[in-house]
Amino acid sequence: MTRKPKTLFLACLALLLQSLTVQAQQPVPVRHPGDIDYYNYLAYRCHEKGDVEGAAKNFLLYLKEPARLGMTQAAQDSLYQADRLVYDQAAVNAMYLFFSVGDMDGVMETLPYGRRIKKGMSNVYITGMEACKEKGLEDLRMELLHEAVEKCSHNPQFLRMLVDHYTDRNQADLAAKEVERLIEKNGNNADTWFAKGVILFNEKKNAEARRCFSKALAIDAHHVQANVSMAATYMFDVQQERRMGRFPLVFMESSEQVNQKEYKKQLAEVQTYYFNAKLYLEVARFYDPEGHQLWGEQLLEVYKMLNMRKEYDSLKREMDEE
Repeated sequence: MTRKPKTLFLACLALLLQSLTVQAQQPVPVRHPGDIDYYNYLAYRCHEKGDVEGAAKNFLLYLKEPARLGMTQAAQDSLYQADRLVYDQAAVNAMYLFFSVGDMDGVMETLPYGRRIKKGMSNVYITGMEACKEKGLEDLRMELLHEAVEKCSHNPQFLRMLVDHYTDRNQADLAAKEVERLIEKNGNNADTWFAKGVILFNEKKNAEARRCFSKALAIDAHHVQANVSMAATYMFDVQQERRMGRFPLVFMESSEQVNQKEYKKQLAEVQTYYFNAKLYLEVARFYDPEGHQLWGEQLLEVYKMLNMRKEYDSLKREMDEE
């Protein structure tokens, strides 16, 4: 149901490194020493020549130039607002380039400029948190993670990372408190309801977890992980019932020497749970057909329990060919 924070972070970071490119918001005209945006121009020229470190340093110099020139804070703020997109892109570029050459000090020096960006901040936080991790700045890393949860509500990875951080440290109460706060702030966010459901599911509060996943799906029926998790609650119901001594005939090594009438009765009841799980898993498969690692094994188990041999064999071949 949940993945480890390290896995989540690496997935985010891989996406960042694949998708982020050094770019200008618009073509950078020729500039000369003394122009306030000279270092921005110089940074792009360095990048064109393959001088990554030089480009990163010049982007940072461009960001620092207004303060170096002795401008008042009001004048710096006014200049930033006038050219906000250019300054924001320079900050993203600098952090990315410093990170790419392993200069975590450079990432940290650029971070304050990145944190003032209003939109599209996910890459800033991902890079900043990794730099904090490399430098052993755990308090600042957690500060950035909490900030990312607030400012990047469109990106569910941060909330999942925060929940995993607490649950991995047996601090589920802190995770629940954070999620409740976010729900009070905005109760129409599917990812927040999903996160609450995960916390409850991990506490074996299955019925309560299912209600949360249901609320998440009412907001976003396409939410793949909520669909998978909803299916998991039905499959977990069967496990709980088995621990209470129910369905003994269904899970025997052999059902040949048992009361067939009672066996079929128990099997039909178990299959009702698995049929419910099937509905949600097939929705997840439809919206994420390549996500075998997320829903594949559960769906195979469902097909097997429902005696859907053709579907089982087809999915097994599909997964084996990966």
